[in-house]
Amino acid sequence: MDDINHNQNVLQRIFRRLRVFLPVIHPISKVNALNSIQTAIESDADGIFLINQGMSISQILDFIPQVHRLYPDLWIGVNFLGLKPEKVIELIVNLPVSGIWSDNADIDEKSDTQLAGERFQNMRQKTNWQGLYFGGVAFKYQRKVPILLLPDAANKASTWMDIITSSGPGTGYAASVKRVKALRKGAGTHPLALASGISPENVAKFLPYIDVYLVASAIETAKYSGILVPERTKLLSEKIHNWKPTRKIGFTSFYSLFRNTRL
Repeated sequence: MDDINHNQNVLQRIFRRLRVFLPVIHPISKVNALNSIQTAIESDADGIFLINQGMSISQILDFIPQVHRLYPDLWIGVNFLGLKPEKVIELIVNLPVSGIWSDNADIDEKSDTQLAGERFQNMRQKTNWQGLYFGGVAFKYQRKVPILLLPDAANKASTWMDIITSSGPGTGYAASVKRVKALRKGAGTHPLALASGISPENVAKFLPYIDVYLVASAIETAKYSGILVPERTKLLSEKIHNWKPTRKIGFTSFYSLFRNTRL
């Protein structure tokens, strides 16, 4: 994995933030999607993810150049449900896509051999794709991982992806802080993202442990509507970006506080 920089400052180098906010856009239509992208930008989001819930994968692939022309500096990621991440690389390698998110990175927390990770890395090297891979670990609607094995899962995953990405038990439902702490213990300083259930009302309890927030339901007019509410999007953005460690210590020292936390 020489091509992936596992330094804990990868997010700071790309996004210039300690905590990163990436709204997830359900592109029900191009007009609605563009309006929500504009809301995300005006709310100082760090980028957006487009997901094939609304438009098809082929429609999103056609839509991405239009988004890039309108917003050339926007960080764009995709989550193509149902496709393996190595297949997604083939589809987007010539498009202005800076991130791939897969709900299931197929990490085996009990094995030292990670065939899925190797397949993705081989495709990454073959295509020379330089974006960020958000790999799903203990993710909703996938194989369940017992809480006692979450540190092992995160530890194994850190070798094969840029951002370890987990979630709550379902869309709109947040993970427990206990599970988040378990993932952080195994991840160490490696970047960790959380999807599902994050809102302006509950984000504070996750900020000490989670680096990146992938959010849709809590800032939409309705689940899967694809229409972001400006006031809630801006409020969540502010809460995420205004977070600071409670102690003035470095990133590595800060996360070392949690490596040995009793779960």
